[in-house]
Amino acid sequence: MTKKCSLLFRITTLEAISALIASFSLLYVFVLRAPSAAEIFDDASQAVVELRAQTDEGAVSYGSAVLIDDKGYLASNAHVVTYTRLAARHEFETYDIRFAFETDYRRAELISYDAEKDIALLKLTELPEFKLKPVKFGSTAELKAGDRVYAVGNAMNHGVSISQGIVSLPKINIEYDGKMRTTIQCDLTINEGNSGGALLNERGKLIGMTTFRIKDSSGNPVYGVAFCIPAENIKDFCKL
Repeated sequence: MTKKCSLLFRITTLEAISALIASFSLLYVFVLRAPSAAEIFDDASQAVVELRAQTDEGAVSYGSAVLIDDKGYLASNAHVVTYTRLAARHEFETYDIRFAFETDYRRAELISYDAEKDIALLKLTELPEFKLKPVKFGSTAELKAGDRVYAVGNAMNHGVSISQGIVSLPKINIEYDGKMRTTIQCDLTINEGNSGGALLNERGKLIGMTTFRIKDSSGNPVYGVAFCIPAENIKDFCKL
């Protein structure tokens, strides 16, 4: 092999190695590296919205909802979109949602709900002028205790925000509001307004809906423990 050929071979080899390193770097960035909390919130804030439900008399309920497709359908909790009066369950007269990047509310309509499952389906009455970016669904099949999770919702009705925690128990049957529910238990802080919001895995995919806290023997809410409806239940109810 001549010196010129040897030099060309070395240059070609170095270029090939450099290209291979660059490919692995891109693979790490886009596939292997888990997104940061800021990146997850940036994506989720396009799909998780504030939800306001009102009666004609002025009673108001605030919570969260999750955009589940590009046709304007949203999932939330049944207890956010209904209320109990004189031992009977009633629907609110109006429903409005607001994206995190908006100032004004948009009208939505209640399609259906199941109080036993505590899931509700709503739909925007008119599609917005911008492209809808629904949440991506994940699976709870391989969920483990200790997995990192994020809650995104309208906490305390202060607007869409994020909190971080871990899975305590991937599956637990617990009684709440007189009904036995199968939930994901998380070491996670949720507040009034988080109901109907998103529980996301470390990849930012929807694995559940933040739904309730329990109370101690004195009737006070237990903070730092959140119970969430699994994503599979949401998909089944919404027929996704």
